[in-house]
Amino acid sequence: MLKKLLLIVTVVLGTSVANAQNNVAEEEKAVSEAVLNYIENFFENKFDEMNASLHPRLAKRGLNPDGTMYEDLPPAKLKEMMSKKKPLALEHQKNLVDQISVFGKMASASLTTGYPNMKWKEYVHLVKDNGQWKIINIFWEYYPMKKRSKKK
Repeated sequence: MLKKLLLIVTVVLGTSVANAQNNVAEEEKAVSEAVLNYIENFFENKFDEMNASLHPRLAKRGLNPDGTMYEDLPPAKLKEMMSKKKPLALEHQKNLVDQISVFGKMASASLTTGYPNMKWKEYVHLVKDNGQWKIINIFWEYYPMKKRSKKK
């Protein structure tokens, strides 16, 4: 009887742990997909598709190369910016989402991205709103520019 009880407890605990690990992996995947949806559509100038991943109270800001703060970019300003810039096709993008951390209904991730001649890192915070991950905060900083050697 004790062996059966021990076996049942082991199976139940093992199943619970496996289910919890699967749930964490699913949440991390959903966070990654929300971040990629945001950045891929930003580069392709598809505001409505990008906006699906943004919380209405989004705060996006960052540092200029000289260390000063860039202006805040709420969704309306992002839309305006996207209407003026050249699109960057998906095949030319290099977006890496990593360092994903999920706790309850909040998450954070790191995004490395940029254009062909400039690269930056974004720290992204998300909130789970009505069952979907929405980006509520983005803070970015450029990687240092590589010095070009002078040809003699």
